[in-house]
Amino acid sequence: MEKKSQKFERVVLMKKFILLTLSLMVLTQCSQTNITEDIAVENPSDEATLAFNYQGLGKTSEEFVSNWNKLVNTISEDEDTILYFSMNPDNVKWTSEQREALYYSFGDTGDESNINNVFVLNMFITEDIVSRIEFFAPSTNDEANAQQTKLFFLLILTLSDDSLDKDGREAILTNLGLYDDVSDPKQLAGSVTKNGIQYILEPLVQNNLLFGLSLYTSFADTSGTN
Repeated sequence: MEKKSQKFERVVLMKKFILLTLSLMVLTQCSQTNITEDIAVENPSDEATLAFNYQGLGKTSEEFVSNWNKLVNTISEDEDTILYFSMNPDNVKWTSEQREALYYSFGDTGDESNINNVFVLNMFITEDIVSRIEFFAPSTNDEANAQQTKLFFLLILTLSDDSLDKDGREAILTNLGLYDDVSDPKQLAGSVTKNGIQYILEPLVQNNLLFGLSLYTSFADTSGTN
């Protein structure tokens, strides 16, 4: 991650990123397509189905990837958007020979000029289950990038705790400080624990410029199961 972060040195601070209005009704743009979709299904019975089917934290990596893709398929009918946000199981790789963490890169075309649009998901594995999630979102002055970040954050929250409803997810994002108006990007940070899950937001800053945000989720109880 540190190697990737060095490549963002010239990215300017996106002033309005700290004002992300993250809610379950997300406007996201991918491949020049505008999509307005609701991650949480408003019908109560569908909400229960969502909670049952899409848990990722505490599951095997295979279940995590499968549930992630199922969730992505519920938020859009646009093929390009589904392809962008979905995880190809064949491209989920171990970070090292120790097999302690798996990673997946979204938007990685292999082109160095596109590096500031690459999102990275890390799944830390304990006793064959996903015990911790780390997600890196680059920060640029591109509106599409900001909208993609909003959706990724909501996906992470949904996969981390299937019992959260729309208000619960929004409360977590608020308590993490995403709505705070800060003068120093280093202040764009926070930590909150809800339903036994800890959420941490960490800004990545260089030369007083925000070049990315990292969102961490894990079990507050380090036993790693729920």
